[in-house]
Amino acid sequence: MTVCTGAFARLDGLDWGFWRADIPRSPNRWRRDIQTLWTAAPRLGDAWTPSPRTPMTPTIDADRLWQSIMDIAAIGPTPEGGSCRLALTPEDTAARALFLQWCQKLGLRHEQDAIGNMFLRRAGADAGASAVAFGSHLDTVPTGGRFDGIAGVLVGLEVLRALHDAGVTTKAPLELVNWMNEEGSRFRPAMMGSRVAAGEFPLAQALAITDDNGVSVAQALADSGQAGPLNPAPRDWSAWLELHIEQGPVMEATGADIGIVTGTMHARYFQLVVTGEPSHVGPTEMNRRHDSLAAAAEVILAVERIGLGAEPGGRASASWIENIPNARGNVPHITRLHCDVRHNDADVAVAMEAQLRQAMTEIAARRGVRIDVDPYATFGPITFDTGLGTLLRNKAQGRQLSTRDMIAAAGHDSVLMAPLVPSAMLFVPSVAGITHNPKEYSTKEQIARGAEVLLDAVLELAGV
Repeated sequence: MTVCTGAFARLDGLDWGFWRADIPRSPNRWRRDIQTLWTAAPRLGDAWTPSPRTPMTPTIDADRLWQSIMDIAAIGPTPEGGSCRLALTPEDTAARALFLQWCQKLGLRHEQDAIGNMFLRRAGADAGASAVAFGSHLDTVPTGGRFDGIAGVLVGLEVLRALHDAGVTTKAPLELVNWMNEEGSRFRPAMMGSRVAAGEFPLAQALAITDDNGVSVAQALADSGQAGPLNPAPRDWSAWLELHIEQGPVMEATGADIGIVTGTMHARYFQLVVTGEPSHVGPTEMNRRHDSLAAAAEVILAVERIGLGAEPGGRASASWIENIPNARGNVPHITRLHCDVRHNDADVAVAMEAQLRQAMTEIAARRGVRIDVDPYATFGPITFDTGLGTLLRNKAQGRQLSTRDMIAAAGHDSVLMAPLVPSAMLFVPSVAGITHNPKEYSTKEQIARGAEVLLDAVLELAGV
């Protein structure tokens, strides 16, 4: 498992009660303190009913929203200014606990399922109505920024805060969601929590998956106290909405305020194992070597060539490598790779996979190695609900915001929700298109505009 450096910043001034991050702690002390913080949050199912008051017009507080994002970013900071909160690590658990404390102040009912998905429910006037749901994820990649996923969860929280401050009760209930392990950096596959909840991935299989240190999902859930009592299953929702940063340069380049995501690319994921023969780098002549790393290097170049040949609309990446024995003096004999191919057109993505398999066959034969392919996941293409897309577009334009219809190139939890419930996504711009990087940035104003559009859409869908 990747180790996050700078696990916690000074958190003085945040609403953490006993917490002081400048006190030296042993690993066991960290675990005890985080468990204390978690158990101090509301018990599952607890709720507080606010006193009736005269409703006002709900208003997004851009400063409060921005500060909440910065407060979460202070958990698991990296030296470069980003965030590292791999799923179910102490950093992720601390972020969840702080988020839950904020939700407690609003009287939200907290439910959690056995894979660690968090559901925060605000009651509606019609208790029997299906809920309007929205959210995203709080976990990050090792080199994460401060906005990917986090913006979607905390914009959802700000929508609920605005309704609370205004004394507005919607007819339908509202549900804010934090999905577990969206990034897939610690446990594969990505979007694990939403996959299990959607019935696309068996719970028992997910719980048995291990990280690079051999820790299973089940053990990580137990250690972090994040295994809830609910059986993961589709929820009673009438609609699902997700705000996300674009993670690309298009909106900034075209001046769009809000991206209306009409669908996603088709993506195909592979784990490759290249097996050669161990030998000594000195005595072993070049023409006698069966070098798994050299063969993997050819595969990586083939992946890049296939991606370039599939433009526009195509992507192909080799993004993870493990080399055995990875020792000076040894010719490598086992190399593992993660690759994926993506395209707007599913047929083209399938053809890209075929090209990659043909290239690997030729490389393996020429170099005397074996290449095994595990096609462990696919997603998309998904077309999001056109009615919800129109609603988001109209709400943005009603606030004099410019819109642009877009295809999502990255995977999102909404991909798993779309087959189950009418679903839609909206993007806010990413400065310079940088993402999965400490330099990832969206401005306070850009995020607040997205929050206003989400608020307007939620009010129309849930009714007042």
